[in-house]
Amino acid sequence: MAQVNFYSLQNEDLESRLLFACRLTEKARSLGHRVFIQTESEQQGQALSSLLWQYRAGAFLPHTSNATGEEANSESVAIGQQAHAGQHHDVLINLDKAACETPEQFSRINEIICADPAVLALGRERYRHYAKGGHELETFKI
Repeated sequence: MAQVNFYSLQNEDLESRLLFACRLTEKARSLGHRVFIQTESEQQGQALSSLLWQYRAGAFLPHTSNATGEEANSESVAIGQQAHAGQHHDVLINLDKAACETPEQFSRINEIICADPAVLALGRERYRHYAKGGHELETFKI
């Protein structure tokens, strides 16, 4: 059963979710985890991909985007939609509107919520979904 962490950001800025995803990715990768970042759209994935290259001076997070097969598994960080998780069965960072459809595929799921009312409402739905599934839940206010 996956450990599900909810990170609740204090501001309403949607880009803050992407920036926090970069920080979380950097931390997980430094601990040796393989990370799959699930985005709600290809456009969001492209925006995140750009940020992973430049979000912090001196930070460099190599990754692959919307890849399948061997290409998706060659990097320790991959970005895409649920169907392209490949072998990234370790850590999920979910930026999608929906809960992870296959939580058993990951050891840890990270949900990033900001104070935007729409994002907050969808985050509450995902929280209930994971709780109903019997997952261990933890919330962090950032």
